[in-house]
Amino acid sequence: MILLIILIFLITSYIGFIIVPAVLLYRFVFGRKPCSTPLNERGTLEGTRYAPFSEALLPAERFVQSREHESVSITARDGVVLCGSYYDQKSPRTMIFAHGYAGAPVSNFCAQAERFYKLGWNLLFITERAHGDSGGNRLGLGVLEQYDLLKWIDFEARNSSVEEIVLYGSSMGSAAVGYASDKITEPKVKVLVIDCAFVSPDRQLRCDGRTRKLPTFLLLPVMRVIAWFDMHEDIYRPVGKSLQNTHIPVLFIHGEADRTVPIEQGMENYKACGSEKEFISVAGADHILAYVTGGKEVQRKTEEFINKHLKGSTA
Repeated sequence: MILLIILIFLITSYIGFIIVPAVLLYRFVFGRKPCSTPLNERGTLEGTRYAPFSEALLPAERFVQSREHESVSITARDGVVLCGSYYDQKSPRTMIFAHGYAGAPVSNFCAQAERFYKLGWNLLFITERAHGDSGGNRLGLGVLEQYDLLKWIDFEARNSSVEEIVLYGSSMGSAAVGYASDKITEPKVKVLVIDCAFVSPDRQLRCDGRTRKLPTFLLLPVMRVIAWFDMHEDIYRPVGKSLQNTHIPVLFIHGEADRTVPIEQGMENYKACGSEKEFISVAGADHILAYVTGGKEVQRKTEEFINKHLKGSTA
C-alpha cells in the first residue's frame, strides 16, 4: 500500500511538474507568433540592440519598403498557405530571404536587401509559417520551414527568366536553410548564406532556458516526444546532419557577441558542412546584426563569395 501511494505520488508529481509545463512550453514556443514591428514603426530604437545602427538600418528599410513589389503566395506540402513579397527587377538573379523567429521579413535583412536591390537582383521576402499573413498555427524552428523553402525555390525556379538563386537565412530562417541544404535539387540554387543559425531547436531552447533559468533539461525530452507526434520531426536533429551532405556552397556569418545564438553554434554548423564554405565572424556583433556591424568589409566578403559561384564576375 505504501509503495502504491509513493508510485501515485511520483506519477502525479511527474505529470504536474514535468508533463504539464512541457506541454505549455511547447505550445508557447511552437505556437503562432506575430512578426515583429518594422524598425521604422517602433517610434524609437533607443535601448535596443539596433540603436547603434539606426542611421544605416532605418533608411535601408524605408528604401526597400518604398520599392515596387507584389504579394505572392504558395501552398506548403501540408496545405498551409504561405505568403511573401516579391520585388521583380526582371533580373536573372533572385535572393530569397528567410527571416528569424517572430522576425519582420524586411527588417531582418534591410541592409542586405538594399544592397542587392541596387545591384539589380530580384528579392523575395518570405513570411514563415505561423507568422504574419502566412497560415498555420504551428512553426517548427526550422524543421518544418525547410520544406517550405523547397516550395519557394520551386516557385522562383519556374520563372524562366531567373537563372540563379541565392538563399539567405537569418537565425531560425538560416536553420531552415541548413536543414534544407541536402534536399535542394534545383540547379538554379547557387549559394546558401547562413547567418547566425543555431545547431538544433533543442540546443537553442537549452540556451534560452539557461538565460531564463528554466529547467529545460527536464522539459525537452517530453517536448521532443510531443514534437514527434505533432510535427513528425525530431527537434534534436542537428542542422549539421544536413549540411554534411550538401553540395551547394555555403557562406556562414556570425557575430562574436551574439547573446541569443552563441557563435560556437555557428562554428559547429560550419565544421559539419561538407561543401565549399567560408566563415565570417564579426567582432562585437549581436544577433542578426553581423552584416551591418561588419560594414563594408563583410559586404565585400559576402559579395565575393556569392560572385565566385555565379555566372560572370560581378553580382
